[in-house]
Amino acid sequence: MRVARVARIATRTNRDARASSSSSSSSSSSSTPRAAQRRPSDRGSAHRAPWSGLERWRALGLDHRRRWSDEGEGKSGGVNNAVECDGVDAVGEGASRVDTGKDASSSSPLASWCLARRARDIVNTSDPREKARKTHEAYVALVRGEIPIASEAFAASPEMPKKPARPSAPKLVPPKEVPSPKNSPLGPIAHVMHNVAHIELNAIDLAWDTVGRFASLRGALPDQFYVDFAHVADDESRHLLWCLQRLEELGVSYGDMVAHDVLWEGAEATSDDPLARLAVVPCMQEARGLDAGPRLVERLIGHGDVRSAAIIRRISDEEVGHVAVGATWFRTVCDALSDAGADDASKEAVASATFRSYITKLAPDALRGPFNVDDRARAGIDPTWYADADTAAAVSVEKKLYAADIETVRRLRERLGHVVALEQSAP
Repeated sequence: MRVARVARIATRTNRDARASSSSSSSSSSSSTPRAAQRRPSDRGSAHRAPWSGLERWRALGLDHRRRWSDEGEGKSGGVNNAVECDGVDAVGEGASRVDTGKDASSSSPLASWCLARRARDIVNTSDPREKARKTHEAYVALVRGEIPIASEAFAASPEMPKKPARPSAPKLVPPKEVPSPKNSPLGPIAHVMHNVAHIELNAIDLAWDTVGRFASLRGALPDQFYVDFAHVADDESRHLLWCLQRLEELGVSYGDMVAHDVLWEGAEATSDDPLARLAVVPCMQEARGLDAGPRLVERLIGHGDVRSAAIIRRISDEEVGHVAVGATWFRTVCDALSDAGADDASKEAVASATFRSYITKLAPDALRGPFNVDDRARAGIDPTWYADADTAAAVSVEKKLYAADIETVRRLRERLGHVVALEQSAP
């Protein structure tokens, strides 16, 4: 995406994001005000109301619960309930400081790091639990107004690692070498929980990579964009810890089974294009999670594991908000790049055609069902986004992404095809 297009994003998105002081000073290194966190004003498409729960999700208090308990199930401050309970702080002045396990005071070197620099550090952290801890610490600091989103120095050269740091296990293999549930060395229940833990670990890195890699677009993209993806990362860190906890209860460790790297390959294939990133990661990868969630819950209940099923059900429910974030920002960028003066129906048609254009090039197998139509619609992804027939022309997108790294795109397409086939063959 080139400078002219970025300027167009800035003009149109800032027009819809005037209320918070963070928008008016988005080029500076000052911290995002707490009021902006509590009542975000950088909305998605102005012509189309976003998912009804998005503002509630943005306004949720800090959730410090790192362990799952059956007593807490159904009381989460999740996207549907948007309530506070034990372990959840208000976002405002009354929030008490979370015990992160390490000093995050002004004497800590981390205290001087902006959110984007912390994002790079987290992606470079190999230990899953430490990655989750740093994630929550960074989001807490952001919400409380203790750190800026991006310093001028970082935004000028937002270097992010090509690949995230990973523990020595699991071994990463092509998707076709990952065992099916029937052939899993862990058994069917632990197999599901291990796969979901691996997905959540990748999801943390994908969200932080989006924050850090596109920090140079701050000002074109409003501050709420970065706040949203930091919030997503924090949610994913909680999900990861729930899965790791359940694996331990089942007598299994993360890494006891091989895994694939397809999710991160989606990040590599979209590293130069924020619109492609939004299409592939939240709007495609996380939407596939919405499709799989109910099936996994039914499978776990069928095996008699209500506790694991409850964890997966909660994760799947909270993922609706993450898909909604992606769909909202995808529409926002599409609107900025499309012709001015288009009516609402035309803009939505352009967004759906643009999504299909990207996914057809990068991950065509993801356009194959079955789809969880209801949850996708709740998140703001209309069936026209993944329908076969084109009803409008997509916005003009850069070809550089596909020409520059054909091998990455080819590998992503091939491996995702294996993943989709494995999902469809699972009982």
